[in-house]
Amino acid sequence: MISADQNQSWISQHAALATAPNWLMQQRQQALTHFETVGLPGVRDEQWRYTNLRALKSQQFSVGQAVELSQTLPSVTHARLVIVDGFVDLAASTLPSMQGVTVNRLSDVWQDASVQEAFGTTLPSEQHGFTALNTAYAQDGYVLQLSQGAVVEMLEIVFINQHSQAVSHARNLIIAAANSQCTVVERHCVSSDANDDMTYLSNTLTEIIAGDNAHIDHYKIQQHGDSAFHMGGVFINQARSSQVKSHNIALSGLVTRNDIHSNLQGSGAHIEMNGLVLGQGRQHIDNHTQVNHLEPSCSSDEYYKTVLSDHSRSVFRGRIVVAQDAQLTIADQQNNNLLLSGNAEADTKPQLEIYADDVKCSHGATVGQLDPKSVFYLKSRGINSEQANALLTFAFANQVIERVGVSAIREELTQIMAGELLAGLEELV
Repeated sequence: MISADQNQSWISQHAALATAPNWLMQQRQQALTHFETVGLPGVRDEQWRYTNLRALKSQQFSVGQAVELSQTLPSVTHARLVIVDGFVDLAASTLPSMQGVTVNRLSDVWQDASVQEAFGTTLPSEQHGFTALNTAYAQDGYVLQLSQGAVVEMLEIVFINQHSQAVSHARNLIIAAANSQCTVVERHCVSSDANDDMTYLSNTLTEIIAGDNAHIDHYKIQQHGDSAFHMGGVFINQARSSQVKSHNIALSGLVTRNDIHSNLQGSGAHIEMNGLVLGQGRQHIDNHTQVNHLEPSCSSDEYYKTVLSDHSRSVFRGRIVVAQDAQLTIADQQNNNLLLSGNAEADTKPQLEIYADDVKCSHGATVGQLDPKSVFYLKSRGINSEQANALLTFAFANQVIERVGVSAIREELTQIMAGELLAGLEELV
């Protein structure tokens, strides 16, 4: 926990927020009170013991303001919503009409009963300071609502950070009614007009409500600047027979923390969690996942892989909780970490808490380097050392990339692996 003076520097701007409906004002105040109690997390907090936020706490951030996008984005054929420094920019967005589907800015649908009913319901009872700050400063973000049976082939949400020393608290909500389907791709990045080393904080939270038999593919791709801080959460409630796929891709940024939680609240619900981390330089990436099996016959499949070079560091904590009534649960969790440098470090902590007796649950974690025998074998086939290392590294990461359902994103990740990270692979793909 940080000092009272430091806490005050984070909450002093709260009084300047625009007014909102009473229900939201109450939630904001409750969250602010909670933050005053817990403050920003520190290494003494068990859930943050491997993530030092000293660099973040030394910054003086100001809450972002609603501004227009300064750059020109390439045209797209699918729906795209642009959010700049935490505020929706409709002028820069492309939102065609979709039957049974609405995409709105949060500030335009505060009075919607379904929004009021869903807001905050996915969050855990114990929240760290960044989650509390997001609710306390909730002003804008996107709300995607799908009526029963509606389909969204592709909705891209582009979160662009445009101003130095700005903090954005975008709050987002996906409400998918029974039998609906959607693919949502969230991109978190720095403006192309800004320097790559621009310092800012993105504190973004997305809640997902999946109705009976709803199918949701959610992508979170982080391509921040080299000096950026990203604190993000994806919190999910799943009803009967719902199917959710979560893809968490961390490619850049100085310090990143992601909390991905799912509550399986209806029988037959399934969650697939995929994660890929590419760490370079002195990047620090901390992923915490939790799946709560609350009803019978639910399943979860979690697969996170990390590739670390230079002095980068990763943290993975994956927790699966099987409640007493959640019989016939099937749950699997795997976390594999590949170290390409002797200075890189990976900390992993898979956890199972099982209170039911008729279940099939497994978990595993590995931390290691490239297999010398595999490298030697490739070299014996005429491939040089650099290319052999690149090929094996690509094969390691590609096991997650293959799980990506959107072909354009699969190709994008392949090119990143081949080009930016693994130059030795360029001649082999």
